[in-house]
Amino acid sequence: MPKKIVTKSKEIVKSLNAWKQEIATSGKHIPYLTVRDVNKIGRRHWIHCPRQGRDVHLLSDGEIRAYKILLWQPNVISVEEQYALDIDETLDIATGANIIHPRDWKTFLGHVMTTDFVVTIRIDSGSTKCIAYTFKYWNQLFEHQEDGSVKQIKARTWQKFAIEREYWRVRGVEYRVITELDTTKPCAWNIEYFELAHDLVASSDELKEFGQAFIETWTENPRHELQDHFKAVQKLIGHSYQRIQSLFQYSGLHHLIPLNTDRYIRVFRPVELLL
Repeated sequence: MPKKIVTKSKEIVKSLNAWKQEIATSGKHIPYLTVRDVNKIGRRHWIHCPRQGRDVHLLSDGEIRAYKILLWQPNVISVEEQYALDIDETLDIATGANIIHPRDWKTFLGHVMTTDFVVTIRIDSGSTKCIAYTFKYWNQLFEHQEDGSVKQIKARTWQKFAIEREYWRVRGVEYRVITELDTTKPCAWNIEYFELAHDLVASSDELKEFGQAFIETWTENPRHELQDHFKAVQKLIGHSYQRIQSLFQYSGLHHLIPLNTDRYIRVFRPVELLL
């Protein structure tokens, strides 16, 4: 029996062209897959992103954590989620690598592949570059062995990664696979706390004054609770407690003070600075 070949349908081509046209017309990114398109069991997140000024569709708890952590890195310009790959190219890559392209197993019609995040960053020279990210939970990719080593599992998942990696390689784009070990719950939780002050209006002088005062009070009493540092800074620079907290949140969001965000930041606990 001859080997079946994965092909594309007219409907798929039409949907891809419509997606590209919608982006060209609107002038902003639109995810190819949305929460409404995905019926699998699991948590989905349809949120309005204050930084990018648009609705964002994340298809798991892990994805929303990854999105927030990637978005608020200091040099990040934009994060485009659920980014569709040209099916003609992915079909060619799959054929060349002798990999079965993602498809409907009954009809052998190919599915459009998507990359979870395409991140545009500003580099030191003033130019920009893109990095493509796929998010998967660690236990979907690896398992621990009795001898202490780690083994890759689910070969089919890694085949799909290989198609994505090659797709981005020919475009000069680095491709990375990340897990919840890279995008931890404490770090994402802290960002959500910081985001409460995302629209704070503060001058560079005020932020500098706050940062210097906070580091001074922390250096004197690193084991004090965060709320105690707020009160100490309040006395030093004369702002209200609420203003001090907002300056702290804004500074944390924009990496203006060297906070350790690997642990949950709460006002009734000590906070760690990486000095």
